[in-house]
Formats: sequence, C-alpha cells, structure tokens
Amino acid sequence: MKPLKILLHCLVILFFFGNVSHTVFAQEQDGIPAVSGNVETGESVKPLRIGFKIGAPSVFTLNAEYLTPLLDNRVSVALDYFPLSANIDDIELKLNNFEFGSNVYLNNTGKGLYGGISYFSFSADADVIDVDFDDGTFGDGSTSLKFNTLNVKIGGKFGKTFYFRIEVGYGFGSLPDELVINAKNTNASTTEPIEDISVLSSSGVPLFNFGIGFGFL
Repeated sequence: MKPLKILLHCLVILFFFGNVSHTVFAQEQDGIPAVSGNVETGESVKPLRIGFKIGAPSVFTLNAEYLTPLLDNRVSVALDYFPLSANIDDIELKLNNFEFGSNVYLNNTGKGLYGGISYFSFSADADVIDVDFDDGTFGDGSTSLKFNTLNVKIGGKFGKTFYFRIEVGYGFGSLPDELVINAKNTNASTTEPIEDISVLSSSGVPLFNFGIGFGFL
C-alpha cells in the first residue's frame, strides 16, 4: 500500500472514531455559549498556526497547522509546502517539498509534546558543473531525486501566540539507490550511491526540523 493511502486510512479512522467530547467552536454549556479554548481552564488554544520549519530532508518549508476539536482539542491537521530555487556552490538547485498529516497532542492545550504521522513528497532537480563522467570526459550535467515517504515523528510545540517547535522521526519509503548524472551535451553519464552523498538510504530517511511561528484566533 502506498504511503498516501496508508495515511488517509489512518486519518479516516482517527476522525470518525475520535472522542469529540469538547469543541473549540460555538457550543453551549449550561446555557452559556463557550469560546474557543480549553473548557476546563478557559485558556485559549490558538487553533490556527502559521510558521516555517528548517531541517532535513525538507530543508525549508512553510507550515500551517489547525487544531481541531477532536479528542478534546488534541488532534490537528498540518500542511507543509515550499518550492525553492537556489544556486549553491555552482549547483543550480530546485526543490519542491510537500507534506500533509496529523498531530496528536498529549494534553488539550494545543501545545507540548505530540506524535505525528504524515505523507511527504520530495523532489529535487540540480544542474552541476565539472562532472567526471564514466567515459573519462568532463562537463556539465543534470540530475534529479524524487521520493515519497510515510513519516512517523514525535515533537514538541512550546508557546502560544509566538511558538517554536522541534520534531524528530523517520520517513519510511522506497528511495532510489543511486543518483544518475547525465551530461548536458553528450550521452555520457555517471552514478553516485545515495549512501555516499547523504543520510538517505534505500529504506527511508531520518527526520529532524526546527520551526517557529504564530498562533491565531
């Protein structure tokens, strides 16, 4: 089963069988409309969060998270996305990152420790110079790396209006074993094993990121 299908099945189970005991939207308790937040403490949970993350393997992404009323304000949906073009050490690099998933917080204040599951799509295209090709020639070349993973992670979100978060985990998926660099003006090519150029492996990739942002509403 593909990572996206697994994630969608997990989200369906979570959303349909979650214990919706409280809501952050309009509700009435003892005849008095309640406000968004923790009903027991009266603390606002700031359900909409906008920020950014820096880390591996996504490098840099914009992040949006919304805390739903599921499981007494513990379940959120999150989206990360960012296209990036940059020139690094004479390498013209184009990245495209997309991640969608859900986080479940240990407490109902919408912050603190949480566990998460997500679908992650990564693509990178690069133009490189002075490549030593297998036929003994040198020249400019191009390569690409694309993979999808099912990510399992744990994290912590600290703060309310202004917050920072940190996440660690692992992305499970089938990654290519090597990169193929093709010459731009000839039929020459060369390959580089994934293990020799990064922490990527054929079975997945470690995850680590740090982010900051603001809470709204």
